[in-house]
Amino acid sequence: SAVVYDHDGSTWTYVNTATDTYQREPVTVTEIEGAVALLSAGPPAGTQVVTVGAAELLGTEYNISGEE
Repeated sequence: SAVVYDHDGSTWTYVNTATDTYQREPVTVTEIEGAVALLSAGPPAGTQVVTVGAAELLGTEYNISGEE
């Protein structure tokens, strides 16, 4: 749930950089097994990443409310 797929197929995650502050970090997924994604590149092990609410952060980033 932490891996976000962009429209061009690239993968990334949101990293928690400070209180209520998140930044995109690219990741390279080598394998997905169940709920576990194995990465060959990305934030260092132990980095806090968003696992719930990435879609809302993406909407905020692009100023998309989801409401009509």
